[in-house]
Parts: sequence; structure tokens; C-alpha cells
Amino acid sequence: MEKVMNILKPKPNPQQLLRDWQRRLRQECRNIERQIRDIQREEKNVQKAIKEAAKRNDMGSAKALAKELVRSRKTVNRLYENKAQLNSISMHLGESVGTGLPFTYF
Repeated sequence: MEKVMNILKPKPNPQQLLRDWQRRLRQECRNIERQIRDIQREEKNVQKAIKEAAKRNDMGSAKALAKELVRSRKTVNRLYENKAQLNSISMHLGESVGTGLPFTYF
């Protein structure tokens, strides 16, 4: 029954498909930016905790917190890379529609 419904349904307009895909990509970019802001906010708290642990002369917890800080910075860098890839995909989609490439490649 689904096959019959799919046959009767008109094919979506390539421009509309492009807008939908780009909207989803922009939404994911905003989600990534939100995650980056949250992680950076936590980094500030961790830095304060490291300073407090160092003042208490608790080097074990300061070291563990410093490792956590390094991990969070690596995560932020990875998120920036993902965001750049999403932007690249979005531009490539727009370019392919502009030049008239068929959508069968995506």
C-alpha cells in the first residue's frame, strides 16, 4: 500500500529539498554552538576548582581536574571541526543546485 501512495505522491521540488536540508544543517550547527558554549562554561568552573584545589594543596584532584579540562578542550575542537564540515556540506548543496547537478548523488 505504501508503494502505491509513494507513486501517487508528487516528487518534491529540488529547491524545496535544498531548503529543508539546509534548514536541518543550520539547526545542527546551532546545536553544536550550544554544546560548545555549555562546555566552555563548564571549563570556567573547572578552572576555578583547579585553583581552589591548588590553594588547598590537593594536587591529586587538581591534576584530575586539569585532565578533564584538556579533554573538554579537545571536545570543543572536535565540535568546531564538525560545525565546519556541516557548513561545507551546506555550501556544497547550494552550489550543486546552482550549477544544476542532479540530486541523485546525495
